Amino acid sequence: MVAGDADDGRGVIPRHGIEGIRHVRDLRWNALLFDEPRPVLSSAPVNGGDVMAERVVNLCVDGPDVVAACDDPAGTFASISRAQDWRGATVGLMTGVAAANAGIARETHDDVEWLVLATVGFSNAHRAGGPAVENAGPGTINVIAASSLALTAAARAEALGLVVETKAAVLSDHGIVAAGGGTATGTGTDAVAIVGAPGEADTPYTGYHTVSGRCLAAAVIRAMGLSMEAGRGG
Repeated sequence: MVAGDADDGRGVIPRHGIEGIRHVRDLRWNALLFDEPRPVLSSAPVNGGDVMAERVVNLCVDGPDVVAACDDPAGTFASISRAQDWRGATVGLMTGVAAANAGIARETHDDVEWLVLATVGFSNAHRAGGPAVENAGPGTINVIAASSLALTAAARAEALGLVVETKAAVLSDHGIVAAGGGTATGTGTDAVAIVGAPGEADTPYTGYHTVSGRCLAAAVIRAMGLSMEAGRGG
């Protein structure tokens, strides 16, 4: 949980977060719920691509139902939506990392804010261009990043690329080695989701040289670090 947040027994309710977004945690998933549909660009297995959605959910599928969940991801998330009485589109990510081990971070500067939720497992860590090696244990690095800015489609794509680069930098800084050798750049099952603000898109850039990009990278670094710390047992 992020310092300054409160848990009411149903989930984590940010006291100071992006207006219109609420974080809720279940035993098996973390969700960012939106007051109104928002543009989401993602590599998620459910409703991936560039879509309008009401929420993004990161589900832990590490358990006896893992095969069934992965064989029918759309059905799995449809069942969660029915149980929660959710309407509209859900962007769904899957991981082997426990929901309780999510790291959440916020970075703000002036009128720019990024809220990042990350779950980090690297038992199946790989290096780009290296061999695909199977490993058991909780894998997958999932990052959900929500902005206070109305990002254009290009800016969302730029943000997604920046998250991937930042993820690789974090793994390098922590000395994570790929299963096939060399410094890991990710895992074989990672996913990223970028959430923009609703309304007319008016922010065309979010790269290294922008306040938005710097806030995003800082939030990803912190959220990943918190998840890695939680995975080690604090």
